[in-house]
Amino acid sequence: MTNSSRRKPLWLIGEATVIVASILLAFAIDAAWAQRQLRIEEKEALVALEAEFTANLQQVNSVIDVHVANREHVRRLVESPADSIAALPQITVSQIMLATGGLTTFDPVLGTTDALVGAGKLGVLRDPRLREALTTFDNYVLDAEDDADFMWSFAPEIWKAQIRFGGPWYDPRTEVGTAGAVQGLGFLPQATAPDLLKVREDRELMGLINWYHLNVGYYLVELQRISDHISTVLLLIAESRDGRGFQQTIATVTG
Repeated sequence: MTNSSRRKPLWLIGEATVIVASILLAFAIDAAWAQRQLRIEEKEALVALEAEFTANLQQVNSVIDVHVANREHVRRLVESPADSIAALPQITVSQIMLATGGLTTFDPVLGTTDALVGAGKLGVLRDPRLREALTTFDNYVLDAEDDADFMWSFAPEIWKAQIRFGGPWYDPRTEVGTAGAVQGLGFLPQATAPDLLKVREDRELMGLINWYHLNVGYYLVELQRISDHISTVLLLIAESRDGRGFQQTIATVTG
């Protein structure tokens, strides 16, 4: 056997090694690129989620404040002596009348969560606690919507009943929507202190108002739970953005 024939198997082995190494390197590069793309997607999702849940927290707390204030207005209507109600300034009269059946609800922003779930990409978020928290948030919102439905069932009845006493009433200082004050309704009357007293004296109407605010009470319990949960979601998002969420998950799994 010649020297060249002895070297041939060695050359083939070397060539095969180079080919295998090249294939493995290509796989490694593809895997690294795929991981990089996932991390980019996760970063974009976290930024969007943070913006949405920050807005959700502001909105839900604002809705809570509105209903708490309305409850105090109705308490004032129920508990104040007639002469005290008669002496109320116009703005307070308008606030109390609006509070008897003023309907304000929490309408969460769910664009990013829905997009991730719809595309089957919720797993792009590496922290399982965050994934679970997003799913739990959806469930809490559904629970709150059930209580909002009960509110809706009584509010229109209150509005219709108020017609007997001269309603609906309008005050541009209290009729404010999400985009600003409601304008162009100056032809509607403003509620007066005597109107408030007539409403208070009507047992059926006050029964509807009380039922409405009882349901508001249940709704507020759900909204407070949502508010607390949003704070948790924002904390988990912050941890994921700086890497602590993923590190804590690894520590939990390996600990």
